Amino acid sequence: MKRPATLFRPGDLVAGAVNAVVVLTWSFVQWELRITDTQGLNEGLAWAMMGVSIVALFFRTPYPLAVTLVTWAATLVYYPASSTDGPMLSAFVVALYTLAALGRLVAASVIAASTFVIVVVSEVLADFAHMTASETFMLSGWIIAVPAIGAVVAHHRRYRAETLVALEETQRRSVAEERIRIARDLHDAVGHHLSLINVQTTAALRKLRKDPSYATGEVLEVVAETSRMSLRELRAMVGVLREAGEAAPTGPGPSIAQLPALAEAARASGLEVDLRVDGGKEVPVAVDAAAYRVVQESLTNVLRHARATRVQVNVVIGTSTLALAVVDDGVGDAKGANKAGNGLAGMRERAEGLGGTFDAGPREDGGFAVEAAWPLEVPK
Repeated sequence: MKRPATLFRPGDLVAGAVNAVVVLTWSFVQWELRITDTQGLNEGLAWAMMGVSIVALFFRTPYPLAVTLVTWAATLVYYPASSTDGPMLSAFVVALYTLAALGRLVAASVIAASTFVIVVVSEVLADFAHMTASETFMLSGWIIAVPAIGAVVAHHRRYRAETLVALEETQRRSVAEERIRIARDLHDAVGHHLSLINVQTTAALRKLRKDPSYATGEVLEVVAETSRMSLRELRAMVGVLREAGEAAPTGPGPSIAQLPALAEAARASGLEVDLRVDGGKEVPVAVDAAAYRVVQESLTNVLRHARATRVQVNVVIGTSTLALAVVDDGVGDAKGANKAGNGLAGMRERAEGLGGTFDAGPREDGGFAVEAAWPLEVPK
């Protein structure tokens, strides 16, 4: 059995010291004043049991059951052996409470019930020579109540510990969810712009190899503008992570209103984009941002994987639902769009995380379609 790391604990030292002062002072005063109950059987044994009980109480927390049994036995021996009816019972009561409060309720109940039987039976057999009937049953009732009080304390401690564990788990989960959200935003925003830059520069390099006199000014302008957009979004995301009070970007977040600029950037990469937005109902900020990110990631996948020439983006804002569809005329199987890291999982999370739906897959007549819908009243 592993020994406790600390034998003497502050609470035990205080309780033990108070008990020692009260018991010894009371007993010595009674002894000096010759206040006796009935003639004891063995005064020396009684004083020895008092010392054992006082010392044992200092170890009540590391050894609750042992201390309870020792103080119980010492108390049972003390009262018949002593002619002084002092507060010797206090050590046993404190130990019994500690045993129950530390979760050993069964052991505490058995000891309390045994004490009840011993006290009641002994007084009945002695024809209540030491206490009246009412005093006997009142003392026995208090002994039964002690483990009950300890059980309430144990339940409260257990509830508090479970609450702290649940709170820590919630905090860990919140941190994990925030990390996932940041990773998803970085992938969708920065990844999209880098994909556009990659498409532009790759196409320009091919043309330069064929025609060294090819003018790259227009391509460089698109790359520069795309880079600025990427940096702007990156600064906005970093600004969210700043501590309170620090300067942070205050520009608008991603929204459906920015889809025309997104479509224009894709057109600059050689993709024909047909954008249509119907409806003007106000959209919750979370849904607004999620819809933008889904369209953004869908266009990124089209540019990187679909080998498409044309894509249709339809957004419909109804009275209770926002729905969108991104359909391209690329390769029907869209194998590249199913590779790890493409963001399909992120798009699904953005839709379903706000109570919406998501579906993506090849069309029967060729191409690939991404469809998502959100309720305009986001569940809290």
